[in-house]
Amino acid sequence: MNASSAGIVLLAAGEGQRYGDIKQLASIEGEPMVRRAARTALATGATVVVVVGAHAAPVRAVLEDLPLHLVHHHHWQQGMGSSLAAGIRALLDVLPSATGVLICLADQPTVGAAMLGRLLQRHHDAPERILATGHGASMGPPALFPSDCFDTLIAWSGTRGAQALLEREATRVETFAFGDLTDVDTPADLLQVREQMRYPPR
Repeated sequence: MNASSAGIVLLAAGEGQRYGDIKQLASIEGEPMVRRAARTALATGATVVVVVGAHAAPVRAVLEDLPLHLVHHHHWQQGMGSSLAAGIRALLDVLPSATGVLICLADQPTVGAAMLGRLLQRHHDAPERILATGHGASMGPPALFPSDCFDTLIAWSGTRGAQALLEREATRVETFAFGDLTDVDTPADLLQVREQMRYPPR
């Protein structure tokens, strides 16, 4: 277990409508994108919960041999907030003493274990802080929320994930800059990520 007792919730329940196929299975360096994200999360040593929903069977199939906890969220159509709530409930079932939750997305394949480790270490050092990643003028996942946010997040619904909570608690949010963390929402995004990995910035 990581020095921090925060767990990781990896959201992989979306339909990927803009992508036009099963986005979670898109190949990144020869590996399904969701599996890559799950292995990255596991590399931190934290407890990992993966939330599946749309395309649950094929997504499960590429994860079942990994030492993580899978939860099938049957109401994934209600939006990312609902999937996040399901993930936190599942995390508390397997890690009742969790002091925080690090929220990750399956469609951010350039997120590395060192990035997640930095967030977990900061949580260990300052457990009352909310930690978020800067995305231009906005902020979002990977994002870590301390346990006093759990009740709010478990009651969450809708499409915005935890964005509204980041805005509401802005005075205790720390923002981290990890460079360009492209979300793979379209086939063009996938090509961009593959190009970034082939020719990383110097």
